[in-house]
Amino acid sequence: MNRRIYFALSTLLPAFAMEIQAEELPAASKPTPEISSSATSAKIQAEELPAASKPTPEISSSTTSAEWRDAKIGMEFVALPKGCYTMGSKDPALGAYPLHQVCVNGFYMSRFETTNQQYQQCVAETACPEPERRDSGINEHFRTGKEDAYESMGSALTAPDHPIVGVSKSDALAFIQWMGNRHPGLRFRLPTEAEWEYACRAGNTQESAAAPLEAVAWYKQNSQSKTQSVGSKQANGFGLHDMLGNVWEWTQDHYDVQAYGQHALHNPQIVNESLFFVVRGGSWSSPVNYLDCGYRGVGEERDRDDNMGFRLVREE
Repeated sequence: MNRRIYFALSTLLPAFAMEIQAEELPAASKPTPEISSSATSAKIQAEELPAASKPTPEISSSTTSAEWRDAKIGMEFVALPKGCYTMGSKDPALGAYPLHQVCVNGFYMSRFETTNQQYQQCVAETACPEPERRDSGINEHFRTGKEDAYESMGSALTAPDHPIVGVSKSDALAFIQWMGNRHPGLRFRLPTEAEWEYACRAGNTQESAAAPLEAVAWYKQNSQSKTQSVGSKQANGFGLHDMLGNVWEWTQDHYDVQAYGQHALHNPQIVNESLFFVVRGGSWSSPVNYLDCGYRGVGEERDRDDNMGFRLVREE
């Protein structure tokens, strides 16, 4: 099955995206912007955080300076300190140019990508739509036009501890509203693009992972053509798993090719009338050059695919 993802080229208009076969893309260059000392000194070392465990509805509620947990669905959040870093890439073709300084407030981010188990609890309460899971031989995947688009995923589509896929940005927002209704007084949302990249870098001065890619990410070369259990790869310096690989993750920001020339210094976010939004991190079907903290992907708001999911932010 040919795998497509959206890739934004700097030569295109802001509200337009082009699909390109992943194998036809040239290898992305690896810029090495420096992160400010405030982000580095404030980072949380992975060894200081609790050992990763697969999400389970039996996790007890707790609120500490380092984490917050939802008792019912077993969603763990890690506290990230406020900080500044150099956002972007030296390669304008990646749509992440120019390099610029960005500062974000502290926030909580879910330790793992949202799982099948967690999302299905929202579905069971009729607050979320079913993810796209086409029955074999009956329907066509709306974007690729291929029958059995999810067939190769097998049990990964329903495995409780695998990331949910086949969810649009609107589906993710429905889940967020459900979470907010369950926790009055707390605000949940998708991360901004700036927050996502800050969380991915976790004080690392390189765009790619500080550890070897094989140790932290599921991608085309090692995923066996499907999602894998969340948290089964090494966490980054903030204690977050699967920031690279496994599934693409929706962000709040609309896509704009000129976004990095418009960012404010503090907590930037791009809002426009486009139907296209930034997705980050690469997925189980992505080649190596997509697995960079600075790489910007693009998805249309209604897109549902077998390599797209999300994780949440909880505001402090």
